[in-house]
Amino acid sequence: MPTIKDVAKAAGCSTATVSRALATPEKVSDATRKRVNQAIAQVGYSPNIAARNLRRAESKTIVALLPDISNPFFSEIISGMEDVAHQAGYQILIGDCEHDPARAEAYFRLLSTNQADGIVLMTSEIPRALVKQADGQASFPLVMACEFFSDIDLPLIAVDNHQASCQAIDYLVSLGHRRIATLSGPANNPICQERNRGYRDTLAAHQLSNEARIAEGNFGFRSGYQQGLALLEGKTPRPTAIFCHSDEMAVGVLKAARQLGISVPDQLSVVGFDNIGLSEYCDPELTTISQPRNDIGQQAMQLLLHLLRGEQAIRHQTLSSHLIVRKSTGRLKGQP
Repeated sequence: MPTIKDVAKAAGCSTATVSRALATPEKVSDATRKRVNQAIAQVGYSPNIAARNLRRAESKTIVALLPDISNPFFSEIISGMEDVAHQAGYQILIGDCEHDPARAEAYFRLLSTNQADGIVLMTSEIPRALVKQADGQASFPLVMACEFFSDIDLPLIAVDNHQASCQAIDYLVSLGHRRIATLSGPANNPICQERNRGYRDTLAAHQLSNEARIAEGNFGFRSGYQQGLALLEGKTPRPTAIFCHSDEMAVGVLKAARQLGISVPDQLSVVGFDNIGLSEYCDPELTTISQPRNDIGQQAMQLLLHLLRGEQAIRHQTLSSHLIVRKSTGRLKGQP
């Protein structure tokens, strides 16, 4: 996706001159303005900054962009956003990317056409060029919620994924588990990388690095079931505990264990992540890391409103997560 830097190169001027020509065209010469406009057309740049600065009226619409609307994790975040947005006179437009960058780009175009004022972004599965300028900042009001980019500094509301993973593994070790596997989300996802780092760090702290075993899923039920089968029926000594990066995958692992006749928690302990509603009603009830999803939604929306109003705000906010112990974890009653 063309950037303002590409426009500057094509126009033979600085990025500052391009920004000035877009935001305050009366402050540049007619010749410069014409040259910049020609360069924009030549490289196909979408001047989001100009659209934001020049619009005469707000749309009062915020896009909540998520990777998969079928994942119940996001419902409470959106509910928290709605609470704050409604009070401020805004409406929420839910955008489901379906893990497709092209769909994400279509929602981003709503900003440049004045159909939306900002985005709360709950996925990092999008082209970085959609949000990144030459200076590494967002080109429009945008707040990340839960997920983030490792190489772009954007306003963010999230939990400490490393610390949460450490807490889960420490707990499993305290129960006597040594062969602890992790069922990760996509390996290139920054939150999964942080959770895997916490997993490895905690095993190392307990001199268990040689026991590390990471399988990769996609956060969903099916991948939990399929990867659970692979972890539990393999020829290598099977794990006595599995830490999953989502509750959905953990429920899939529970199904795999039942199919293989492995008793939970007597022979296998399972820990999830998120504390979605299902975690309290599956069998056995799921031990999980609870994220304050409603608070994440509320604070992400509040931060976005500050950005829309040009107000000062704390750009990075880390909320607390905690371990909820239920019936899917326990001390081993018989080593396999």
